[in-house]
Formats: sequence, structure tokens, C-alpha cells
Amino acid sequence: MYKYIVIAKEWRDKVNGNSYFSAQIESVEDGSKTKLPFQFGYGDQYKYEALRELVKEKLLEEKRFPSDQPVKFIKIPNILKQEAIRFGEV
Repeated sequence: MYKYIVIAKEWRDKVNGNSYFSAQIESVEDGSKTKLPFQFGYGDQYKYEALRELVKEKLLEEKRFPSDQPVKFIKIPNILKQEAIRFGEV
């Protein structure tokens, strides 16, 4: 059973070849949300940043592999830059 759902939106800077993301972490139990601002990162970086935030907020135990956590991860690639920025704004 999942305790949290992490949705990340990824924008790729095609000119320089870099990827950026922002994310929202939603609690399944109470619906509260935490947002991760627009930042550099590619691949599974959004997973590690989300877990780091959950550990920092004392909502999960010390970090383990993402697959060992009660977290559902969803990444939406190829988003417009402005959409990715807005998604992570508080």
C-alpha cells in the first residue's frame, strides 16, 4: 500500500542537453501536498529528491532504495519549461 504519490514533470533543454524537473508529493492518507521546485536533474533524480524531502520532514524512515519505500512514482516527460516551473511553485 502506498503512503505517498510523487508526480514529477520533466523539461529537457534540447540546446544544452540538460534535464530539469519539479515535483509534487501527495499524501494518500490526508491529501496534503509538498512541492519540489524546478531544479536540475535527470533520470531517477526526482525520486531521490522526493525521498530526501520525506525523510527531512520525518514522514519516512531513513532513505533506502526508492523501490523499498511506500511511494508511487510517476514521471511526465517532455513538458514545456513554464509548465514544469509552475508545477513546483508553492
